[in-house]
Amino acid sequence: MSDIFLRAGYPSDDSFILKLLNQTSFLKHIGDKGIKTHAQAQHYIQQTFINSHQQNGLGCYIVCLADETPVGMIGLFQRDALAIPDLGFALLAEYEGRGITTKAASLLFAKEYVRNIDLLAAMTSLQNVASQKVLIKLGFEDVGDLIINDDHQPLKVLLKSKF
Repeated sequence: MSDIFLRAGYPSDDSFILKLLNQTSFLKHIGDKGIKTHAQAQHYIQQTFINSHQQNGLGCYIVCLADETPVGMIGLFQRDALAIPDLGFALLAEYEGRGITTKAASLLFAKEYVRNIDLLAAMTSLQNVASQKVLIKLGFEDVGDLIINDDHQPLKVLLKSKF
């Protein structure tokens, strides 16, 4: 696996975000965010990457290869249904299975604001075994299932303490 780094998301990442959020694996395991146009992608980036960091002190990053190619996203989210931050990630399908998410999570966990978090959640669809394996590799423990979305589909909840 190549070296990777995390960087801020910018409105100019709209084409990449459109591709990532509309690929089959994202739609299947995470869901349809309704991001279908460049303008919607730019708004999503503003909310999820830029405003979230400014308003909540946490948010998403673009995962890039050493040559600056964006291949995914990873970050912490503060969801209304959870009292603790939630780790979320997604990669372009052609980069899955290369250890990139594990390395990106290590980079994220090394950030000072994350080291000050005592407990972190992660949620996956019940069918997303690959993400569950990554989370267990990262030290998360399965604590059960939870329904938080309007689709009433249960999500697997995992927790990690002490970074």
